[in-house]
Amino acid sequence: IIIVIAAFIYSISLSAQDFDPVNPDYDLLKQLVLDKINSKRERKAKNNLKNNDALQLTSDNYTQMLRANKLESNTKNKTRINKKVKKSCKINGYKNAFIDYHITSIDCMNFKGKVFYFDKEDTETNTHLFVGKKPSKKEKEDEKFKTNPVKLYTYLELADLIAKQFVSDEGNFKILNNGFDKYGFSLAVEQRTLFRTRIPKIKAIIIVGGNRITW
Repeated sequence: IIIVIAAFIYSISLSAQDFDPVNPDYDLLKQLVLDKINSKRERKAKNNLKNNDALQLTSDNYTQMLRANKLESNTKNKTRINKKVKKSCKINGYKNAFIDYHITSIDCMNFKGKVFYFDKEDTETNTHLFVGKKPSKKEKEDEKFKTNPVKLYTYLELADLIAKQFVSDEGNFKILNNGFDKYGFSLAVEQRTLFRTRIPKIKAIIIVGGNRITW
């Protein structure tokens, strides 16, 4: 019991850590997202999703191939790429009849304002992004000058946002359907969004599969 409690406390402490888009722990983030999805499935008396090698390989390929903006556009063109996803899953060895998927791309830093700047000379943060207008050299040399770094999400906060994206479309997406019991899930920070005057994005795709559709 003591070991279980210690492990639980350790997992909580990890999830409360800030998600650093420059040095992300993808395994931790993925597990938190899946825990939230399976928790919702359990509340609806559904079985937990189980990882499938073919679906996982397909999801990994998509996050590696597609840029964040391409992932965003695919959320609006699901019918057009539906056949491509199914074909890829089949090529990678998936044998069941039913497949569904959800693609998303969201900001992975906690910034909801309008003005921020990138400071390539910054040595105190990993992202080098700060709230406000970019200061002049003279302003930065003032001893009273203070920076206001753009906030980071915790792993738990970011996992919650991603999970909500995946389950919000439950009317069309089968992630809560009990006939779908397998998944492939991949996510990655879009490297082209780092170290620029923009908020870094994380791209994610989850593919679910099963033998039947049932509610």
